[in-house]
Amino acid sequence: MASIGKLIPSIASGSLEVAPALANINFDFTLWKVTAPKEFEGVGSALSTCRRDDAESGMLHTIARKLGALFETRIPRTPGLIKAYGTRASEIAQALSLDERGRKNYGVFASRAGPDVTSLWAAATSGTSAISIHLLACLLARIWDASEATSIWVEIVKRRKEEVVAKFDATDTAHLATLSAAQQDLPRAQIAEWDDSARAWLRVADGVKRKQQTQLMLILDSVQAPVNGKTNTYESVIEAWSNSLTQMEALVQGISQQARSGDILLALSSWHLFPDLTVVKPSMTHVRQNDPVLGTGAVLTIGLQAPIVQEKGVHWSLPLACLRHYGAPVVASRDICSEVRSRLSLQELLQATLGSLLRGWGPAGVDTLRSLKWISSMYHLLLEGAELGYDKASMLTKDSAKHSWLALLSEAAELYLLSDGVDRQHSNKLISLGRKHGKTFLGTPAEPCFGLLAQGRFVSMMASEEEKIMLLRKVAQSIAKEMAKDSITKETEIFIRYKHRLSDSKWVYEYATAIPGNYSSKKRRANGTLCSVHSHQRWLYSGKRELSRLDSPLATEYINKCQKARKARKARFAIVGICRYHYDESRRRSSSWYLFAFGSIEDAALFVTDKSKPFVDMIQTSEKSANILYSIFEDHLIDKYKVAHTLEHSLRYTTPDVDPHLKSLKAISTAAMMFRHFPYASVDVRILPRGLYDVSWIRTCIASRQAPGPVLPVGGFLPLFFAEHASGTPESLQPYELSRAQAFACLAMFESGQHDIDPSQLIDVMAMSSGNSLYISAALLADPYNQTPPGDIRGVMGNVGRPGIAFLVPPENPLIKEAAIENWPLIERNEFDGCLSDHFQSTSLHLSFTTAETPLNVGFSGVETSKSAYWKP
Repeated sequence: MASIGKLIPSIASGSLEVAPALANINFDFTLWKVTAPKEFEGVGSALSTCRRDDAESGMLHTIARKLGALFETRIPRTPGLIKAYGTRASEIAQALSLDERGRKNYGVFASRAGPDVTSLWAAATSGTSAISIHLLACLLARIWDASEATSIWVEIVKRRKEEVVAKFDATDTAHLATLSAAQQDLPRAQIAEWDDSARAWLRVADGVKRKQQTQLMLILDSVQAPVNGKTNTYESVIEAWSNSLTQMEALVQGISQQARSGDILLALSSWHLFPDLTVVKPSMTHVRQNDPVLGTGAVLTIGLQAPIVQEKGVHWSLPLACLRHYGAPVVASRDICSEVRSRLSLQELLQATLGSLLRGWGPAGVDTLRSLKWISSMYHLLLEGAELGYDKASMLTKDSAKHSWLALLSEAAELYLLSDGVDRQHSNKLISLGRKHGKTFLGTPAEPCFGLLAQGRFVSMMASEEEKIMLLRKVAQSIAKEMAKDSITKETEIFIRYKHRLSDSKWVYEYATAIPGNYSSKKRRANGTLCSVHSHQRWLYSGKRELSRLDSPLATEYINKCQKARKARKARFAIVGICRYHYDESRRRSSSWYLFAFGSIEDAALFVTDKSKPFVDMIQTSEKSANILYSIFEDHLIDKYKVAHTLEHSLRYTTPDVDPHLKSLKAISTAAMMFRHFPYASVDVRILPRGLYDVSWIRTCIASRQAPGPVLPVGGFLPLFFAEHASGTPESLQPYELSRAQAFACLAMFESGQHDIDPSQLIDVMAMSSGNSLYISAALLADPYNQTPPGDIRGVMGNVGRPGIAFLVPPENPLIKEAAIENWPLIERNEFDGCLSDHFQSTSLHLSFTTAETPLNVGFSGVETSKSAYWKP
């Protein structure tokens, strides 16, 4: 039998000289547990019993201890940083912890509810080196995707093992725990779960420290700094990790530092410690963050080093040898710029959606502030109209319209208008994000400004007849100045037709000049010739009840009085064919005599002769029309009722099942309606470049609604139900009604920012876990007596401890105890006495998992880590 050999302590190095036979020692890391530093006690108390057991004796504890031992001699000691980080982590964990009563609301998922701090507690109970490992996990999770971070872990673990073994072979000296860890197997699946738990923690901490984190990210977005310039993955990661630990330790100790590279900046964004900053570029700025955990007066200076690359933000480029199943290393480059590496809250997503919307409006949406003021002003007028009892306004603001995309956009616009300082800066970045990356997110609308801009139809929303005429004249004169002098030479070549109401049931058209002309006056000069007057002219219906209209308001205009308006129009306009005017909706033009130019053709509009066609082209640009639209709202020339009537008509007579823009807006309102119930959930920013109108769950929603309709009875009249339904909230405003599978497909798409999963693959899914969010079918949490809608999903902070997105499906044939005939005396069949009693006080439900895992097809990428999978409890 071979001799085990001797362990000889080396006083100088603290290491052990290990005989070759001992090099094969197998140490059980699950048995190694230390008392967590007192600063981390708040982390442990926030865990459920199940998660605490996993952190102290389960797989995550084993991983933390193995990694801690493997890298223990490779990293600096940072007692001050560990103390400060523990204090901050406990503060965050306690802010979101659930008590036992709160957990009971989540039934069988109670043990999985609450902030996921499992990996952090596993590290805290595995020694200080394991806490440093957790900090590295946060660094990698902040800047790299899950598959990329896992491949980096696999590569550095492999290289570290080779380094330890090579040193032992050369010197016969090694740290016992490190040598033992180098011989332990650490499967990729376990590393993926370690990385996923760190990602869940980042989401939790980002949510609690949202204000500080937002301010920090705004600063880091303007910095140009690579993490380091090394091209070897192992060396680059070790250097970035070590430098970050060393510099953060110095800051905690009160020693000011200079950010010479991006590693310390990456650490700031990952560890939620906020020292005071001095930002040198683009201008000298002192940022006092007043972090009580770091109350030492130390300052980190950023920007003294001249950037050596053009990339924006803190960025890192590495060759990833373990990312794919085969092939050469994949050179990947990532950064922490908030435009591409962040997650968005619901409110932030809506701000970015505004940016996408305004981009789709083209020139009409260039002025962000003015456009958003208009959206907010218009919706406030609708609300005021609804309060006054206007039916059309109520259809756009009440009942199901409360959750419409119009209400959401108005809310987001209002939030922007109320913001200032850092909040306004952040909102501007979000809107710019939507403009830049959301080109296809909502698609391009058929008409800007919710359809109100086309050809000036918004003129009909103005309050008074005179204001409409004044506006149309102003438009005509402003455009005429831009035209050549001989383009419009006579007032008869451009005119205004407007509707004048005589009574509730009677109205007539009247006419007015759009540009002033020279007319003969009844006054004569000294030589006897008639004087000419440069003014406007009108042709009015002057019935007996209308004579009062010829007084002061029109005193400056030449008035043609006649008792019968029809004769007056014929007499004056016969030579230019006004009586032959007609409007062809399909061709968007009138007869060859006159062209419709601008305004509301049924209410008040400008008309020009054929030869003035360039006038029409100039006046109908969206930029000019938008300026006019915004100005009449800003000048309070709008009638509340008419706004509601015009907008309701525009939205009702649309095709939301065909129009890509409306489909996308309805998709946003559907997702927002769900995410409002999940205050801790967030959305991956990569959803923005995706066109919402063409995703699977929307296509199936539309297909399910396009079932054959009812057969019309003889005579062609619709049943009363359909007639009444047409008068409710317009279909284009209503969110989609989702099945359970469609709801989970929607959630998976917004959670991942990438996965477009066909709902047919999710028919049996009862819950979904992603990051720090657990989405559960309401039927599992509600009283069986209460019926819940199929698409009703409840959300809670938590997860099931599986990487990526985990869909939970029940076993096909669950084990059920058979009712044996010999057990009949044990079953009591008492009649119900009418009293509701809890007979399950001593009964509890527990969630456990089988080993069955089925990867979900989200497209082949070649990477080794599965991003989505089915799990069977």
